[in-house]
Amino acid sequence: MEEENVLKDKFQRQIKYLRLAVTDRCNLRCTYCMPEHMQFVKKNQLLSFEEMLKVVEILAKNGVEKVRITGGEPFVRNGLMDFLSKLVKIEGIKKVGITTNGVLLDKYLDQLKEIGVTSINLSLDATSKEKFFEITRRDDFDKVYAALEKMVALNFDVKINMVVMEGKNTEEIIPLANYAKKFPIEVRYIEEMPFNGKGKTVTKSWNHLEIENELKKGFPDLTSIDTSKSNTAQLFQSNKMKGRVGIIPAFTRSFCGSCDRLRLTSLGEIRNCLYAKSGLNLKEALRSNISDDEILELIQSHLSTKKKSGWEEEKENTDQLDSMSLIGG
Repeated sequence: MEEENVLKDKFQRQIKYLRLAVTDRCNLRCTYCMPEHMQFVKKNQLLSFEEMLKVVEILAKNGVEKVRITGGEPFVRNGLMDFLSKLVKIEGIKKVGITTNGVLLDKYLDQLKEIGVTSINLSLDATSKEKFFEITRRDDFDKVYAALEKMVALNFDVKINMVVMEGKNTEEIIPLANYAKKFPIEVRYIEEMPFNGKGKTVTKSWNHLEIENELKKGFPDLTSIDTSKSNTAQLFQSNKMKGRVGIIPAFTRSFCGSCDRLRLTSLGEIRNCLYAKSGLNLKEALRSNISDDEILELIQSHLSTKKKSGWEEEKENTDQLDSMSLIGG
């Protein structure tokens, strides 16, 4: 791809990765993500799948190679599979992945494999039905675990994401790592972030160093693996594991300096960062019948405001942070 056909921020970081939220709705109510009685946006406020495809086509012509579908929970939106079958065919897109809670996943796995969507990030914060219910406020653990087993059997590229929460599930760190001992998967631990829709600050006691120390209690031979600069997770391996584990410092944000991503919310807002105060209202532009080149100019202009790190974004954002389901996980 020619140099002039790539998106870059003012720090000359090339944008290769789009996180695309297809809905803000979810069938779980995880305490770190949203309140029990979440006020979801009206369906007509969401970007249509056709509008999303148009954005991806524009971005793919300008260097974006990877798309991860997020929510909310992607599989609660009708028509998702048809959308995915079109998305994977866009020229320039080399990889499409999905982040899901797994509750509805089982019945779609064969079709996902058929169209080539085999990278699945499974949000799972506990290994017991009781703890799962406490965190998600729903009794769906068995469905999620069944989907995990089926994904392993079908040779999906599986990553489990666990949000580590003080006083909630830190005792689950080793039990969840045992999934990487049992299966050839990656289990990743994420520092808790203040995106629960309540404006709650989070404890810093369980940062990436604390998580690593806890993991070493169960796996003393845990050793670090070299990863690319754009990888948000620091990866580790143990001779006891078929897979591996990773730690994502999402709150302490030691990976921000190499950020290569954009976010498109389900409302059609381009955001440079989770911690950004606001974004670009792309939905309005898409519905005003302007040209693809003009849309690209708007995206590039907004990208030029991208900060060096999440810390700098947060300094300018004194408002209550949105729910993670609204931003896009």
